[in-house]
Amino acid sequence: MAAVVIAAALLASCSSGPGATSTPTSTPGATGPVPKQYPARVALFGDSLSYQAEPYFVRLMAAADTTNTTYYSSQGGTAICDWLARMRTLRATMHFDAVILEFSGNALTSCMAGIRVDSPAFYAKYRADTLAAVAIWVSAGAHVFLVGSPVTRAQQAADPDWDALNLQYEQIAAGDAAHVTYVDAGAAVEGPGGRFTQTLPCLYGEPCTGPVVGSVPSNVVRSADGVHFCPVTANHDVCPVYSSGAFRFADAMVHGLVSPAAPESGSLQGVAG
Repeated sequence: MAAVVIAAALLASCSSGPGATSTPTSTPGATGPVPKQYPARVALFGDSLSYQAEPYFVRLMAAADTTNTTYYSSQGGTAICDWLARMRTLRATMHFDAVILEFSGNALTSCMAGIRVDSPAFYAKYRADTLAAVAIWVSAGAHVFLVGSPVTRAQQAADPDWDALNLQYEQIAAGDAAHVTYVDAGAAVEGPGGRFTQTLPCLYGEPCTGPVVGSVPSNVVRSADGVHFCPVTANHDVCPVYSSGAFRFADAMVHGLVSPAAPESGSLQGVAG
């Protein structure tokens, strides 16, 4: 019952624009169980995917546990190496119980200069930087969550090894399961079989403003660029309307915040705000 009340309150604050509705129009979204208690202090570092998901991530964290505090620092186009100095500074001044790292493989900034995407040097650089970030936070007592990204339209069409970076994150987590967890948040905006999709059936309780696909009311979950989440813009800016894709991605990150020993109970199913 508490989750339903939370959902109604959040929907009232985020539902806007022509056609927005808080009436369920499809089967509930299977977002999975939610732990009884989240980490008290959580930090999120990431690129444009996190940047677009931040508003929902913050609201979902607050809805899950009003006692936690959340720090988030995301910027489009960045890589892990852009944040290492900032992480070291924060470690000296702030304590976090959990740190989420979401980086989809950008190589646009100076710390990635001269490194070609998908080259051996690219994966070696991301592995080294991921391990450096993990060491920063694990040494400070935090559990680190590495987030997998969704397939893009271009990757679906031409890159059978598109998930190599996700697999690298997963391998790093498997090598230190006591301190690191892999969260496949990208799967939340993919179609059956992990394939790219522009739309998905509306979640229970979310604004349902997209097209009807095969008689099923649906929402647009990916931008026109085939990379981001906003249904009305094709860039990494904050979306001016409700973004079902950004919500689903944020929801998957929040649900991933489960330590190996934490009990699980309840659900935030249908919370879309």
